[in-house]
Amino acid sequence: MGVLILVLQVLLIALVLARASVSVGLRVGLLDHPDSRKSHVGAIPLSGGLAIFLTIITGSFLLGIPPFTWAMLAIAAFVFIIGVFDDVKHINPWIRLGIEYGAGIVLATWGGISIQNVGNLLAMGDIPLLLLAAPLTALSVAGLCNAYNMLDGIDGVSSSLVALPLAVLFGLAVNAGHPHANALLLMLIPIGVFLLFNLGPNNALLPKMFLGDSGSITLGFLVTAALVFFSQGETAIIEPVTALWLVCLPLMDMLATMLRRARKRLPLMEADRMHLHHTLVDTTGLGKRAALAVMVSYGAIAAAAGLALEALPAYVSLALYFLLFAIHCGFVIKAESLATKKPGKPALLP
Repeated sequence: MGVLILVLQVLLIALVLARASVSVGLRVGLLDHPDSRKSHVGAIPLSGGLAIFLTIITGSFLLGIPPFTWAMLAIAAFVFIIGVFDDVKHINPWIRLGIEYGAGIVLATWGGISIQNVGNLLAMGDIPLLLLAAPLTALSVAGLCNAYNMLDGIDGVSSSLVALPLAVLFGLAVNAGHPHANALLLMLIPIGVFLLFNLGPNNALLPKMFLGDSGSITLGFLVTAALVFFSQGETAIIEPVTALWLVCLPLMDMLATMLRRARKRLPLMEADRMHLHHTLVDTTGLGKRAALAVMVSYGAIAAAAGLALEALPAYVSLALYFLLFAIHCGFVIKAESLATKKPGKPALLP
């Protein structure tokens, strides 16, 4: 009964703050306008990140649900503010990436959350990182912040693929009786409410809103912190390599995109329509909801595979992960080839 009451309390807070965040976005002009790259109709508030993060803050203080560490929550607030500034002023992506890396360094050195051990990846026992702990943690933060930001191209994709690893961690944490399981619930519920607004009917009750950069990079930061927190130390509930499987699709999409751009000598941070979600819509002809379903299914299957592979040595899991990445890259190359043969489907956005 106590958990049900907590869920209802967080749900009510999330619904109220989501609706209020839409009004704030409209009032202050924090809007995404349709253009040659975007197909939505009308100006849509970039209020999703605000709604989600305000719910987490409110739940932490008002309902007494502690975050993994309070310092982590403070760093997340900084990342969120950077994201809002990016929504308004459009920060150079390399500068934003550097800020995200800096946030990761602070998370590792002051926030109490860092990758201290990557497991038995070389068949020679666990590998402690020692002085490399902070740099690798920062690389993980910057990488996933960027990955989820790049993935935010069609409704529901980025937020759904954040909710997936958080839901897996929540189930495992509850099963293990982990004291910070409720912190995951406090992230999951507002993401679910955001999806109601983002994918809903866009009416007076549930007006449409987008995550915005503030939402995508903040969620990227939070899911990285969660994966590191629950894969390290005596209270770990997953192997470090399993974390890669839980965020398989965002990571592989980002890395494959970077490799493709480097191969074609294009700017690594230049926007295009060759992310997996664009490929599914533009090349295969799937509708956006069908593409969302395919991507969430992909992510869920990868997560299940990663959990199943915990029964085997970590180096086996890592080897199979690299094999899947090679297959993913092959699909991207084939899709790019098909896209260039189709009239009216340029690879680069104007």
